Amino acid sequence: MRPPNELILFNNHFVMHRRHYPVRTRLAIAADTGYDGYEFHPTEPEDDKTWGEMTAAFKASGLKRAGMYVVAKGINDDEESIFDAQVERAKRMIDRLAAIDPQAFVNFTIASNPAGQSTPDYREAGSAKAADRHWERTARMLRAVDEHVARLGLTGNLYNHVWFMIDTPAAELRAINDSGAKVIRPGIAMFHAHFHLGVPDLHEVMAQPGMERLGYFALLNGWPKPAEPFRTRPLDDGNIDLAAALGLVWARGYTGPIVSQAYDLGGDAWLTAKRSIDYIREVYDRYQRNPALNPHA
Repeated sequence: MRPPNELILFNNHFVMHRRHYPVRTRLAIAADTGYDGYEFHPTEPEDDKTWGEMTAAFKASGLKRAGMYVVAKGINDDEESIFDAQVERAKRMIDRLAAIDPQAFVNFTIASNPAGQSTPDYREAGSAKAADRHWERTARMLRAVDEHVARLGLTGNLYNHVWFMIDTPAAELRAINDSGAKVIRPGIAMFHAHFHLGVPDLHEVMAQPGMERLGYFALLNGWPKPAEPFRTRPLDDGNIDLAAALGLVWARGYTGPIVSQAYDLGGDAWLTAKRSIDYIREVYDRYQRNPALNPHA
C-alpha cells in the first residue's frame, strides 16, 4: 500500500562525492525508482541554461511534482542593503519554478544568521540571537514571498536549518504568525531538528499551535560527533529514529510531501535513492500490517 504522501527526491542525493550527474539523469533516477517528484537546489533566476535543462528534464521524466529550495538573505544588519534585491530574486526564482510546474511547491528559508557567525552550539546562533529588528525584517520578507506564492497558485513552506534565521520549528511558527502568511506553512527537516539541541523532541514540536498545518517533512539521517559536526547516513542507518517520526506525522493525519535527502553518501546514486524510498514504504507497510508497531498510533 502506498503512503498517503507524495514522495519527493531531493537534489542533494547527487551532489559532492566527486560525482557529476546531468539534470536529466537525476530526474530519470527519481522517476525510475518510484518517486512522485523532485526538489531542485536553488538556481539563480538568470541562469537560463540550467533552468532550460531542468525544464526539459522534468517534462521528459514523467514526474508529477517539482519543487525548489529557495534560500534568501537580507535579515542581518550588514545585509539590510540587499533586502529588496533578495526579495525580488526569490520572486523571480519562484516565477521560473512555476513555469516548470504550475503546481510546484516552494521550500523557503532565510539563511541570515543574527549571531554573525556559525558557533559550535546551534543554540547560540540563528533565531536565538535575533532582535526585534531581525524579526521585523523576517516578517516583511516572508509576507512578500507568501503573497507571491499565493498569486501564482503554488504551495509553500518554511525550512528549519541550523545556524539560519529560520532554524527551528518555533522560529517558523513565529515568522508565519508575525507575517500573517496565508499560504506558506511550517515544515520540518528532521536532520536539523534532531541535531539542534534547542529543538524539543518531535512529539513536543508537533504539539505546538500551528504545527497542525505542517506542509513539508524532510528525512535525512546521520551520526553526531566524533564526525565534524555530523556525518549523514542512509535513512535506515543513523542516530535519528525516522520510523517513529513517520509514525507520529502519519498518526496526526499528515498527507503532505515526504522528501528524501541523502547528503554526501557517495556510492551508486540509483541504489541510494531506491534504498530511501523502499525504506519509507516499508515503514508505512509495517504500520498498516500491525498498527501496534507504531509508537504513536
